[in-house]
Amino acid sequence: MNTYEDKYFFLVNPYAGNSEAELEWFNILEVINNNNLDFDFAVTRINGHAEQVVSEQIKAGHKNFIVVGGDGTLNEVINAICKQNEVSSKDISLGIIQIGKGNDWSKYYGFDNDYQKAIDRFKQKNTKFQDVGLVRYKDEGKNKEAYFINIAGLCFDSVVTKSTNQMKVRGKRTSLSYMINLLKSLISYKPWHLKVQINDKILEGRFLSMSIGNGKYSGGGMLQTPDAIIDDGWLHVTIYENMPKCRIVLNIRRLYNGTISKVKGAKMFKTKKILVESGQDVFAQTDGEIIGSAPYDISIIPNAVKVFV
Repeated sequence: MNTYEDKYFFLVNPYAGNSEAELEWFNILEVINNNNLDFDFAVTRINGHAEQVVSEQIKAGHKNFIVVGGDGTLNEVINAICKQNEVSSKDISLGIIQIGKGNDWSKYYGFDNDYQKAIDRFKQKNTKFQDVGLVRYKDEGKNKEAYFINIAGLCFDSVVTKSTNQMKVRGKRTSLSYMINLLKSLISYKPWHLKVQINDKILEGRFLSMSIGNGKYSGGGMLQTPDAIIDDGWLHVTIYENMPKCRIVLNIRRLYNGTISKVKGAKMFKTKKILVESGQDVFAQTDGEIIGSAPYDISIIPNAVKVFV
């Protein structure tokens, strides 16, 4: 019998929630111990550490991984789960104790910051399968792969994400960081020229932005792919044609209330696969992590991993 079936491995990102997680971990530990949970844990200190630890622990036999942090740590963990070859990703269960206010993946499931509720989810072992997105791309001429559990983006979306991440590195990130950088970046941004193949359509020209959703939420609660269902086996894509920047400013409320499709120049698609080419030096984001250059081959992996719900 696998001795790890009832054991949990916690990945603690102490910098999550503007370093709130470092202090909150002691409160979480108290709840874990009060519930007699069998567990191990690791504290992650640098980018890529969580992915490395999860890969090692899967080899050791662990199958239940809990993120104490936010979307960035979650992205590292899902990449470790999907890239390893020890066991099927379908045999691994993933949970989160969210720290901070962003947590766009958690919003889909309605998770909150109640630690006892989270521990109850893990103990009850109620899980459901969810899909995972896959991006194949180039990085310094080498073929690479990146997985995303929630949402990917290009053009203005990835530019704003990159600026927000730089703010995070400087220790100045807040719950409004994405919106602040959206407005600042809008001034200098020049739409990228792309060739996009989606279903039987080819779209070519300059595009303001593009969001590829497995989940609904991004940027701290925006609904750029409002029709996305996290386990339906489809990618939901919103493409913004080149449009006057003032149109975006005047319709910011629609990014939050799920009516972005009503904006002239916003087009929505449902697809299994999307191909993107560009003659420019472009970059993309997956769950808020910046990845290398085009061409991009983006697809969906149905029922890729189990989630504690």
